[in-house]
Order: sequence, then structure tokens, then C-alpha cells
Amino acid sequence: MRFTCNNTYRADEQILTETVFEKYGYASPSSERETICLALTGNRAALKSYADLLFYRKIRCRNNFRKAFPLYCEAAGITFSDEGITCSGDGTPLAFYVIGYYLVNYRCESVLKKCEVIDEIEKLTRDERLSLAMELALATLSACRAPAAVNLIGRIIKEAPALIEKLEEGATAEKYFEDAAEEGYIYACNNLAAKEADLIVKGEGDIAEHANSYMHYLTISADRYEPYAANRLGLFYMTGEVRSSSGDKVNLHDYINVPFAKKYFQKATVYPDANSAWAYFNLIKYFHKDYDTDIDLLNEHMDCIKELNPAVYDEAIEL
Repeated sequence: MRFTCNNTYRADEQILTETVFEKYGYASPSSERETICLALTGNRAALKSYADLLFYRKIRCRNNFRKAFPLYCEAAGITFSDEGITCSGDGTPLAFYVIGYYLVNYRCESVLKKCEVIDEIEKLTRDERLSLAMELALATLSACRAPAAVNLIGRIIKEAPALIEKLEEGATAEKYFEDAAEEGYIYACNNLAAKEADLIVKGEGDIAEHANSYMHYLTISADRYEPYAANRLGLFYMTGEVRSSSGDKVNLHDYINVPFAKKYFQKATVYPDANSAWAYFNLIKYFHKDYDTDIDLLNEHMDCIKELNPAVYDEAIEL
């Protein structure tokens, strides 16, 4: 295997924990600044955390993704050069996965769809990127059980079936997606739920079986406070609505459960993003009596909608 991990990164993780997280917590500004300082000493675990701060825009600056990429490479002990790609063997395995994620999604999908130019990736063909990403995902799994890497392998072999020869006999993209979902990886759950929704709307196969699978995968994701899944599950329990990727929809009225609907709309607001605006919208729309005697709550939720997704706010003021 070209990419290996000799476990020396664990000492760096311990240093990061003892000198930063145990003193300053995991998410405070002081913790983030100390992480950057430690990263600049070469600590692999801190380099990965510093790159994460850039990637997830916890640090506000220009060209976040391009600035994060070399930090992930350093954290992984990986060097791109004109002579090829080398690995020192003392990197942190989760950085392997993130580099693989870059290679698969760069300028085509996810938050990297409009990514800044990254020269190291530009030099590779699409086939080279996918093959390299497969190696990196497998290297990740050889060191730790990361559901994100499992899901990434599914993504890769779905696009490039020839790479399945690198895996065990009987491997399929679907199996990797299902394995990642069962380990709670929300993006795999949401994708599998979307597949079931397409089958339900098309009327293919056993609708009850697909509906149960649809609920199963959305529930895994929603119970981890993923707003999109929680809001979709709330709508399903409120109206029976199942919407396909094309925008068509059907309503399965036998599954309506109003208390469950409210529960999942509320879960969609716990860790909010733009999708949470729809959950607030649905709470106001379907549970308006909660607001009739609490104008402060209504104003609070309307303010949340406006902040999270102004387009939804325009619809909410018409309720």
C-alpha cells in the first residue's frame, strides 16, 4: 500500500488534547488560536484541526479550500511533486480521507463545486483522481473505522466500477452506502433515503417496503439533528409527503403521525442551517396554536427564518 500510517500520529493527538483541548475546550476562540500555534510546530493532529477550521469556514478568509488543502496534505504526511506522490507514513489517517474527498468532489460536487483552483489536483485526470482517492480511503480504513471513508468508496465505485477490483469480492457501491448509513453517516443516510423516495414516487416495487426504508434512513440522520432529514421526516409524518429528486411527490396518508411530525420539525432546529428555516416554517404552519398566545415565540422563530433563509421568510410572512 502506497499510503500507510504507523500510528505515531497518536502521540500528536495526545499532545493536542492535553495542551489545547483540556485547557481551552474544543470550540472556544482560545482553543482555535492555540490549535493554529501547535499546528505551525508540525503537530499532525493540530494540522488536521487547523485545516478543518479553514475548510468549515470557522476562520473567515479568502480561498479557504485552497488554503486548507496543503495543511491536510501535511497532516497526512503526503507530498505532491513533479516526481510523483509520496507518503511519510507518520500522518493522521483522517487527513487521508479528506484529501480523497477533495479529489472526488473538486469542482464538481458538494461545497467544493466552486472551489478555488488547486494546482496539485488540476494536474490529475479524472481517472487518476478517483484511483488515488480509492487508495486514500482504503488507507484511512486500514487505520481507523471512518464511515465517511466507507461512503466515499461507494461514491468512487459508483462512478468508476472498474476500481471495484481493489475491494473484496462481492463489493458494491450500494453495500458501502448502506454500511456507512448503518454507522450513522448522515450523508449516506440522506442519499439512500432519496433513492427510496424516487422509487416510491415512481411506484416501483413494494411501496410499503420502500416507505419503511425511507423512514429508516431519514430517522438515523434526523436523530443526529441533521436539519434536512429531520424536516423531511417531519413532513412525512405530518402529511405523508414523499418528494423525489425530480420534485414530483406523492402522499402516503397511512404514515401520518402528528406528534412525531412536531418532534422532528423541532429536531431540525437544534443544529440549524438553511434547511432549518423550513422546519420553523412548518412549525408555524401546522402548529399555529402554539403561537397564538406566545407572540414572542413567533417573533423569535420568524427572526430565525429570516437569518437562516430569507427566501423562506418571504413565504412565512404570508402564513
